Amino acid sequence: MRIKRFFKKSLPGLIILFWLVMMGALINREVVSVRKASAYQPFLSRNRLLSDDWMGIYFNNAPIGFVHSSVEPVMIGKGLSGYRISNRTWMNFLLMQRRNKVWFNAEAIVDEDYQLQNFSFELNSGLHTLKVKGKMKGKQQLLLEIESPGRTTQKQITLPQDKGIVIANIISPFSSFGALKEGERYSIKVFNPFTLDLEPLDIAVGPKETMEFEGQPVEVFVVKSVYRGLEQKAWVNERGEILKQETGMGWVLIREEAGKVSRMYHNAEKTDVELAELVSVACNMPLAPESMTYMKLALSGIPEGFSLENQRQKIIANKDGKMILEINKDTIQPENALALPIEGMKEFLSADDFIQVFDAQIQRYSRDIVQGERNSFLAAKKINKWVFEHISKVAVVSVPSAVDVLKTREGDCNEHTALFTALARSAGIPARINVGLAYANGRFYYHAWPSVYVGRWVDMDPTFGQDIADAAHIRLIEGDLNKQLDVVRLLGKIKVEVIEYR
Repeated sequence: MRIKRFFKKSLPGLIILFWLVMMGALINREVVSVRKASAYQPFLSRNRLLSDDWMGIYFNNAPIGFVHSSVEPVMIGKGLSGYRISNRTWMNFLLMQRRNKVWFNAEAIVDEDYQLQNFSFELNSGLHTLKVKGKMKGKQQLLLEIESPGRTTQKQITLPQDKGIVIANIISPFSSFGALKEGERYSIKVFNPFTLDLEPLDIAVGPKETMEFEGQPVEVFVVKSVYRGLEQKAWVNERGEILKQETGMGWVLIREEAGKVSRMYHNAEKTDVELAELVSVACNMPLAPESMTYMKLALSGIPEGFSLENQRQKIIANKDGKMILEINKDTIQPENALALPIEGMKEFLSADDFIQVFDAQIQRYSRDIVQGERNSFLAAKKINKWVFEHISKVAVVSVPSAVDVLKTREGDCNEHTALFTALARSAGIPARINVGLAYANGRFYYHAWPSVYVGRWVDMDPTFGQDIADAAHIRLIEGDLNKQLDVVRLLGKIKVEVIEYR
């Protein structure tokens, strides 16, 4: 019964954050000029270099936040001038009956040729913060500093030769740009501060159409863009102003006056808009997941590029866009598990920016929890039990970092899984992260859980306290944070039909 008891507080707030990031990465650059210009040049109009613009954010027609964007001239040193591009995004919504207030703050400094000089970005959702600072070194090196509650790290990335970049981090930093031309296509690289990597974005300027805006017909360009397989749409007037932006999932941004946004700010404080629907999928029959060892189901709405097969999950038919899957709960005899440490699986023992395997605190806790246990499965069980018992089940909007979770001692399935993975790898147990769906209370919810290699792969669930994950876990993605972002492509599209279970 643990699932029913804890699932409502273990939903992945990261799914909401992923959606925000994906929207931001698109909308930031959705309405570029299609002239062959680099970096920020397509986003800034020489006729309107001083601007101050506001957009309201709505979900299901209810206000849940706003975006404030501005562009102003600035001196950048030694007689050199440029522009400061600022953005403040605020959101207020319910996630599983818990109110979340999220701030995105970002600022970029560009020179007169619109080339990025430096930037700063901050995500703040209460106890959980992430700060990223970047500074150009020459024309091709970007120096990064990443700060979270648990630690500060540095990183350097190499940019494409002779091309600038723009920052994919906020909902809508640009509200004006150069001339658009129907039929043009544009492809650029954007820097995503959550993956700390460069990623492609494709934009197409469609034909003009007439839309109603503030009670008046307005002629606009329709601009579509694709990022990580997710499509977005924007309506742009002839002055280069974004009037409206939306996804196909009910999230809409509308250009508004500052006074109206101010009133909306107070209304959003009272809104009862619940985003939990975004992180769940209907189920056609009630299940008893805690006792399930087998499930057969039909999945539809899965785009290409998702690998659904693993040691417990097999595709037995695939026809007319519908896949038939069989899932069998893992089984293992503890005495058959490998002894620690397990060698030769570097990929699943390594650290990254958010799974800090070699952090001193992570290593100390891992040793204390395992207490010298050499049996890999029994050691993994100890880590699973510790994370389940010591991390509070709270839906949060954050980028899951193992060190941060160890400090805050709260989070949803993403935080539980990040910490478990770091502790397991630190103990010499190969571990990987799964993202998919898990059943609870009549629906399948987007969920994250780990697998460990102990002679064979075994799925565990530290959020539910399951040493072996039940058969009502459907894996859709396996991998690091960068790969996990692709789950946003499934929101509102995937359908599940359970055929049988036992």
